[in-house]
Amino acid sequence: MTKYIEYFQIESKSLLKRFKQKDPATVALCKKYFESKEDISLMNTQHIIAKEYGFDSWNDLIKQEPHKLAESLIVAKNKTLKNPFKLWHGGHITTGYEQNIYPLHKPEDYQLEYDAKKKAFYRGSISNQGDWTEYLSFEHLDISEYDLSGVDPLKIRYSEDTKWPEDKSMLPVGFNPREFLEIRKNPGLGIRTLHKQGIKGQGSCIAIIGGSRLFNHIEYHNSLKGYEEIGFNPTDYGGGADGRIVSLLIGKSCGIAPLSEAYFYAVNTRECVYSNYAIAIQKICELHKKLKDDGKSGIDIVFIGRSLSNENDQGKEGFDDCQQALKELKNLKIYTEKEFYNHYDNTDKFNSARIFCRVGGDIDNPNDYEITDQNFVKSAIEHAVKLLFFPSGAKTVALDVKMDGYAFDHKASSHTGTYPVGLYLLAKSVKETITPYEFFKLGIKTGDFREGVGTIINPVRLIESLK
Repeated sequence: MTKYIEYFQIESKSLLKRFKQKDPATVALCKKYFESKEDISLMNTQHIIAKEYGFDSWNDLIKQEPHKLAESLIVAKNKTLKNPFKLWHGGHITTGYEQNIYPLHKPEDYQLEYDAKKKAFYRGSISNQGDWTEYLSFEHLDISEYDLSGVDPLKIRYSEDTKWPEDKSMLPVGFNPREFLEIRKNPGLGIRTLHKQGIKGQGSCIAIIGGSRLFNHIEYHNSLKGYEEIGFNPTDYGGGADGRIVSLLIGKSCGIAPLSEAYFYAVNTRECVYSNYAIAIQKICELHKKLKDDGKSGIDIVFIGRSLSNENDQGKEGFDDCQQALKELKNLKIYTEKEFYNHYDNTDKFNSARIFCRVGGDIDNPNDYEITDQNFVKSAIEHAVKLLFFPSGAKTVALDVKMDGYAFDHKASSHTGTYPVGLYLLAKSVKETITPYEFFKLGIKTGDFREGVGTIINPVRLIESLK
């Protein structure tokens, strides 16, 4: 069966159910296509759905290439957004270049050089250690002719279309690129167990502020309820990598809280940075009030992804406005991801730390995780800080140049905060009144303790304790 057909099947069944319930809007839609019918079948609703998405018939729909189906879903979503997505390619909807094909590059195009002795790549000249870096991108690369058995899979970023050697002996031991990418869509540590229990963040709401435009992507299009751009030139259609963050928070397959509602604010960070962030935060405050007036819970948390209170930036344009906007967030009891760092009470100090699942490890087994930053942990222990560990990095995320593509992101990638924030959205859907501080203390109480290190979050026990 063609990829994405399930989306249209579900909609067809849902449409039939609503028709039988005599929902006025649904009945009117069905009469538009079958005016003389008093009753309709699933075959009829499939035809209606196909027509509504721009296809001639259901048979026409199911014969389409996957990227065409993804495109039709995104186009339909854009019609519901106040500000439709814009992309590189002249501003029109596309799946990543005209034929949905991103051309493969050679290693030298990325300034990568091959070390035959170590059977791995390096950036820049091997003889010039100043240009060397251990974390590399293999996105859209043809590396099929190289022996890559010396490569550490956790130190690379690669896409679905990366062309690897067919000879398994030329790959790291036990590494299957396609299977590995699929496995790492799982957020890990039991999150999918909670999803199977029906706990997917429904009823919770997050606002995300990104430093670039957001690309269309099938991974998160259904959860995104609003999109707005601030400070951009309308003729500039460039985008960025914030789709990775969105997919980890609310994505349907990579995300922790796939049924949470999300609003994304794209902020131009090239100029008037603080002014633009202040505008975004003010808009979020207004949205929160409107949602509350409409009888909803409002915005539960804002993911900003950067510090906005650097004392060295005092005096810069918009800095004071930004601080005032942050104060309004606090007054409205809207939290940010910063609430998950550096907690203090009368007797204890808490902080969060990062872990990643090793190659070949069980993504749901805390014993298969390793500490990302040993020096940070050592310093925290020396200062009597209790650490709560969350997975970060070494994950599969939405690919930013194809609306139905994915990429594996290495263990050092900057995903800090996405796991605790996503899990907090799940917690909010179970206990609406929980605060980040209560969440953090409960995480330590219900987590998996490691002597001399700290506690690894246990999502299933944490959520169970809230029921």
